Amino acid sequence: MGPRRKTETDDFFTSILENIAEGIVVIGLDKKIIYINRTARNLIGLQNEAVGGRPCMEIFRTELCSHSCPLDSDKHISCASHFMNVKMYKREDTDSIPLCLNVAPLESSTGKPIGIIENFRPMSEAVRIIETLEKSNVILSQEKNKISSIIDSLADGVFTVDRTLRITSFNRGMERLTGQTEQEAIGRDCRDVLCADNCGSNCPLSYTLKNGYGLANFMERIAGNSGNIIPVYMSTAFLKDGTEERGLIATIRDASEIENLKKEMNDRYQFSNIIGKSVPLQQIFELIEALRDTDCAVLIEGESGTGKELVARAIHHESERRNKPFIKVNCSAIVEGLFESELFGHVKGAFTGAIKDKEGKFELADGGSIFLDEIGEMPMSLQSKLLRVIQDMEFERVGDTRTRKVDVRVIAATNRDLQEEIGACNFRDDLYYRLCIVPVKMPPLRERREDIPLLVRHFLEKCSIKSPNRPVIEEVTPAAMSALMDYHWPGNIRELENAVEHAFIRSKRTVIELESLPSSVRTIAVSESPGLKSLMSGQTVGENNIRQILSQYHGSKSKTAKALGLSRTTLWRKLKQNDVQ
Repeated sequence: MGPRRKTETDDFFTSILENIAEGIVVIGLDKKIIYINRTARNLIGLQNEAVGGRPCMEIFRTELCSHSCPLDSDKHISCASHFMNVKMYKREDTDSIPLCLNVAPLESSTGKPIGIIENFRPMSEAVRIIETLEKSNVILSQEKNKISSIIDSLADGVFTVDRTLRITSFNRGMERLTGQTEQEAIGRDCRDVLCADNCGSNCPLSYTLKNGYGLANFMERIAGNSGNIIPVYMSTAFLKDGTEERGLIATIRDASEIENLKKEMNDRYQFSNIIGKSVPLQQIFELIEALRDTDCAVLIEGESGTGKELVARAIHHESERRNKPFIKVNCSAIVEGLFESELFGHVKGAFTGAIKDKEGKFELADGGSIFLDEIGEMPMSLQSKLLRVIQDMEFERVGDTRTRKVDVRVIAATNRDLQEEIGACNFRDDLYYRLCIVPVKMPPLRERREDIPLLVRHFLEKCSIKSPNRPVIEEVTPAAMSALMDYHWPGNIRELENAVEHAFIRSKRTVIELESLPSSVRTIAVSESPGLKSLMSGQTVGENNIRQILSQYHGSKSKTAKALGLSRTTLWRKLKQNDVQ
């Protein structure tokens, strides 16, 4: 039988092989080339050179030729196919081309191996992309290390939290401030790490999450590395990855030196969020410091709104219990029948609705302090049990017989006169004397008027933080300040804060004017000050006004200027114009 004639079908398949994007080479068992397509020729660098019947090593220069030739192993020939990554060198060139090579056996119609088929595609672009990615990863890693190094070298503390306020990173500045390592801090609730004054309420991180914007230079105090208290400025912001929020980032700057300078300059006008330069406030500051190393019970007395809770928190945070719970109990807000359960807890089934065991406030405060606000509202029937807890630090839950022991400091507060309540048989005298080991008397605002400017400035700062989109207001006109100073403030500091916020909202300028104050403050102030009355009615400030006000203030020019809403220079000029001595 003669050789088979070439058909159109053969030409069709040959055309496919010639135009396919992969290089194809057929090699016989004698390692001589049987067929090579156009793509393979171009990759190798062949022109129209005849290669049929020539040894493959004369044509190819790959990594496989010298040590892993597929034709040197029966295993490779008999396998179905396999892929490998190799380098091929062009003819007369030292540059290599990365290839993805597939080797498959070539068999006769009877299944006998007669050679191999190699098809390959260049991987230059893929290798370039891989190298680019590897280079990018190296650069990103270097940038990350650079950023981490910068953050760690900052003098300020920097930490991040997730939306549950659990710490996710903690730089070396934070380690220096708190004395805790990054490994110790990560994963913990930030309140357990910082033990800050405002962790229980007014937390800047919680405020940022709730309101959607960060705070700048929020005054805070945290637990330091030696158990000491460190004043700091905290700033917060959202931590974002593109448009996705990843949590919050906070920076903390040690304000110890600044606060020491302020304390020296301002004669301690602020102490643990309590503001005042008046003599009664300075005495309270000294008393809080004296209570620092004791665990005795404290009774804080004063009208509503005088800041009794602030003093209670200051006593707790200045003591060695600062890192333990501070539990507040508002005695006036508890239903009488539930007092005992609230304070001491109950067991399941102790009464209708007691579906499970419950810890009382004293158990929750174990190791820390409990603040019994409005203690004068406590029923007589419960006062004896409270007396026992204060004396022996033990109690039983409602419905239980097991005695439980706690270690709690008791701080109580009242706006009532407990001596009168004792006389009216509404309060036990033995409980009063047990609570009143150290009494703290909070003065009403009308008895510490010199603190009003400081408090007004503080409340304006708070308003600016709460309303960052409004213009910052730092100034109060003399007439408005005079009205604030003259008002009798029955609601004390709480009423003053509300009045300042009212004026902040109503003010259309960057100063607080008399007209923006609440009507109650304006009405009383105007009625008590002829100078203000003339100003409100549009009268000019003339000789009669000046003489009248001077007489009212016994010749004091500074008080007269304040009452008239004038600067001292303007008053002096008017006195000279009107020849008033």
